[in-house]
Amino acid sequence: MTQQQQRSVHFDPLDPSLAEPYHRVSAQIRQECPVAFSDGHWSPDKTGFWLVTGYPETDEIARDPRRFINGEGATPVQFDLDVVRLIPLENDEPMHKQMRLKLNPFFTSAVIDKVEDGVRRIIDEILDECLWQDPCDMVAHFATILPPRAYFELFLHQQLDDVHHILEAVDIMQTQPERATEITPVLFEWCAQLLTAARDEGRTSDIIGTVAYMGLEESQDGLALTESERIQMMYLMIVAGIDTTQSALGCMFHELAINPSLRAQIRDMDDTKLAYAVEELLRYVSPVTLAGRTVGEDTEVAGCPMAKGSRVNLSWIAANRDPRVFADPDKIDFERPNARRHVAFGAGIHLCIGNNLARRELRLALRAVSGLSRFELASGEMPEYRAGFTRGPISLPMHLAR
Repeated sequence: MTQQQQRSVHFDPLDPSLAEPYHRVSAQIRQECPVAFSDGHWSPDKTGFWLVTGYPETDEIARDPRRFINGEGATPVQFDLDVVRLIPLENDEPMHKQMRLKLNPFFTSAVIDKVEDGVRRIIDEILDECLWQDPCDMVAHFATILPPRAYFELFLHQQLDDVHHILEAVDIMQTQPERATEITPVLFEWCAQLLTAARDEGRTSDIIGTVAYMGLEESQDGLALTESERIQMMYLMIVAGIDTTQSALGCMFHELAINPSLRAQIRDMDDTKLAYAVEELLRYVSPVTLAGRTVGEDTEVAGCPMAKGSRVNLSWIAANRDPRVFADPDKIDFERPNARRHVAFGAGIHLCIGNNLARRELRLALRAVSGLSRFELASGEMPEYRAGFTRGPISLPMHLAR
């Protein structure tokens, strides 16, 4: 069977018309063929890629870094790798493993336990500000603020007020990758300043210091990185702490607003049950839409022959609602026995490095808003969603009360 004989679809990852019906369109493609070939764009000037929407097929590919590689890029619509490479996400073994081993210790559950009080304090401060506004846009004034503020203050030791221009640039990179050449100098210059400052201070104990010294000849850590590669790694450490959780918060707030019974259930949950409820909500909303891979060798998935060098996009959003794995997938069920099988943070060796922090922020935020006496969409508001590397509401005007 040749590539041209496969089921063909038209699917462009950044098509703005997909924002609202994304789940419905993805489900239709998955139902017809869990592995299809799209004539859409996988880079600003290149078209034609495998679109994988079924859970078993997506999971198989994500967990096989030999047949499906990240070194040729991992974003749904690929940045020019000569301009920006998301290190270590867009690296293959053994280099990827060497770098992750140095970064993983900053994101363990034990580390997140130590900053939980700080995250809770930030949530309380943000929510206090939100309660003064009526209506309050819970995307602009909560979801967009919590992840970067928690990450910048508690992990990077930077004040959010000083980096608003950086957050704006990150948003452009996530939604308009064709502007990468224009935007990356701003981001990279700031990352370079962070690394230089860490070396000037001889600081090695935090994330910035670890990246600053990684791969230097005098570090003798077995890596050989250029300063450009360290800067790109620092960039990913910033992006990874922001966009996914922002979109997840917006989506979850929307679901809780239109279904008050969910908030009532959460209000009565202990932390263990609430943590599991977060898993079900992550499965359901799937804030990260897609991830790119390149076929590393001639192979076959679900009867579809894939030639070496072909581009693949894995649809986390479709896999998480595959009825072959999740019964009644379009329903939020906090008792779902296999909710943790979701791939909202990816799967395999490239699982999101900050997933523990994201989970904790989501749990604490949901606990806080579920304790409010009023949490309602403003009258007549029908939130619009954005399409991009992540999916979430653009704004969410709400009435709030203690």
